[in-house]
Amino acid sequence: MPLQKERTRIIYETCLGKSVRAYQWQELKNQLVNARLPLTIDNLRFVAKCKRVAPRKAIASHVLNLVVESATDLNGSVKGAVIKDYIYKKCPSLSKHKFYRAFRSMDISYRNDGTYSIAELGEVLYKLFA
Repeated sequence: MPLQKERTRIIYETCLGKSVRAYQWQELKNQLVNARLPLTIDNLRFVAKCKRVAPRKAIASHVLNLVVESATDLNGSVKGAVIKDYIYKKCPSLSKHKFYRAFRSMDISYRNDGTYSIAELGEVLYKLFA
């Protein structure tokens, strides 16, 4: 259920572990609107977790887009095939070597049927797009 306006920023700052400026809060709200996600506790926790893993705005929005497009539960994990399809849709010229190297650099072997946590997904996207 959507939260009251005055509580949402406090909840997000608590999840993130630090205060945010007005423009950062506005950017976050715009990201959620663009990703068609309402301001709920689960969504705010998810975004805060993404920001802690990969604080860059572009990385967080890639994660948000992937979650929305794949209809993945925000508290769960993402299938390898979904990650691969999404990444090659966003960047069709990406080499297979670079894709697999992003997983190997984290000591993770990539499998289409494997599941990856949001933290792992954030790291992979950071290595590929940062």
